[in-house]
Amino acid sequence: MMQFPNVSQDVVRLHFIPFVIKDSTKKWMHSLPTNFISSWDGFTGVFLRKYSSNGKTVKLRNEINHFVQLEKKSFWKYFERSKL
Repeated sequence: MMQFPNVSQDVVRLHFIPFVIKDSTKKWMHSLPTNFISSWDGFTGVFLRKYSSNGKTVKLRNEINHFVQLEKKSFWKYFERSKL
């Protein structure tokens, strides 16, 4: 990540969010009250509550936690399978 003197990483991250989201997500973000989000953790919390259900989060977490490399499978096959 780029470093700027006397500027926190939160400020840099928050500044670049509009460049990586689009369409309905960008509309949603612009509909939030001014200064509603003041930190990166605040943004990720609000974003995940809006766009990720608890069920999906639990399902993905379980898939990650229970993932194993099968016997006689190469690392690269394992790696390809691990991409969610």
